[in-house]
Amino acid sequence: MRRAKRCAHRGKGRGPAKGVVFGCLAMGGIWAVAFLLGCGNSKASRAMEAYIYAPAPSGPEGGRVLLDAPFLDQREKYPTGCESVTAAMALQYAGVDVSPDEMIAAIPQGRAPQPDGAGGYIGCDPREAFPGNPYTHGGWGCYAPVVLRAVEDILRERDVSSLSILDLTGTALEGLEEYLRGGTPVLVWGTIGMQEPEADITFTIEGTEEEFQWIYPMHCLLLVGVDEESYYFNDPMAGKAVAYPKGAVARAYEGLGRQALAFAAPV
Repeated sequence: MRRAKRCAHRGKGRGPAKGVVFGCLAMGGIWAVAFLLGCGNSKASRAMEAYIYAPAPSGPEGGRVLLDAPFLDQREKYPTGCESVTAAMALQYAGVDVSPDEMIAAIPQGRAPQPDGAGGYIGCDPREAFPGNPYTHGGWGCYAPVVLRAVEDILRERDVSSLSILDLTGTALEGLEEYLRGGTPVLVWGTIGMQEPEADITFTIEGTEEEFQWIYPMHCLLLVGVDEESYYFNDPMAGKAVAYPKGAVARAYEGLGRQALAFAAPV
């Protein structure tokens, strides 16, 4: 995920491949601190994050919600394929048996940003295709419209009409909570470890004169729970029901343009 996204992307972007390193330290018998070296491009070394895993909420009491959605891990086979892995988790929870490989096959791939010979970079539009290859550390990552269209194609091919694809892009986090309370997890675009989003390289979208600003370290994960202080995610780079502070989630979510999708049965 070189990364510029690469999902984690950067491994998704431009530089070096990323690696994942976990170290666990018991504190008080209930908290564990895990350090993740996120995937990304040449900036991967800065993706080291401290993760604190809080006990997952056990039920809706006290306003807490935690959905038991399937967890799929991207780290071994899909180093920059967080979008496809996350979409597969959401679809499986909704009753559609789709694998990450099937999701990847449904997503068009384009050219990852590369030097244009004139001091800049050029690559495909991540709103239209996945730049690079999500099976490699050199992949970047795609935005919500690409995943939405891929899921539409999969449901059409399987003649699944009992599921609605909800484009929640632009919705505030508080609005996404309502879907959780209704039993629907949400795909959220944020950053690895909910790090502060940073402006990375700017590249020209091939075939146009439009410039695209890459945000590092982009990531896609499944929102499955909420309590007073945290949001919980099935994070394909970190684990099941991982807690992140609400403030950090809000910062990452805003930095990636409030991108979100959900798959739900019509009411």
